[in-house]
Amino acid sequence: MKISTFAALIWRWCSMLLAIAAIVWTYSVNPDDVALSYDASGSGDFFLTKSQVFYLASAIFLLNNVLIAAMKKQIHTIPISVLPIPAKEGWRQNRAELDEFLGNWLYAIVGAVNVILGIGLFALATVNSQQFVQSISDFEWLYYVSLFLLVLVFVIIPLRLLRPPVPAS
Repeated sequence: MKISTFAALIWRWCSMLLAIAAIVWTYSVNPDDVALSYDASGSGDFFLTKSQVFYLASAIFLLNNVLIAAMKKQIHTIPISVLPIPAKEGWRQNRAELDEFLGNWLYAIVGAVNVILGIGLFALATVNSQQFVQSISDFEWLYYVSLFLLVLVFVIIPLRLLRPPVPAS
């Protein structure tokens, strides 16, 4: 197992634990009505029940983890000619490495979505909790962390596809 594959698996499993912990903790500390949107003064203007938030977050978690994991299992069946990758000839000679890279990339997507879901739920629970005194503006950093993760997963990692592996001689 390559270090990149090991790192992708660890990232995925740790992010799954984070998301599960966030879903459970959010349900336990949120009031019955959870504010999801706030007006200029900082008071809530759109509410869902905590059960609705729980089921919505659980559905996002399950869809993300199940659908993308199912896609990963089907990568080897997709012909290289239909994949939107540059340097197809170079990758055609190294199909196993391409499959491994694409699988790791899909696990990175799963991990990024799980982390964004988890930290978003922690922030939501903190803002709505009576135990903590923090406003929604205390979590502006969440937007930048989420944007960084999405750029990393959808832009920087796929740049590796521009450079096919060099065949061993």
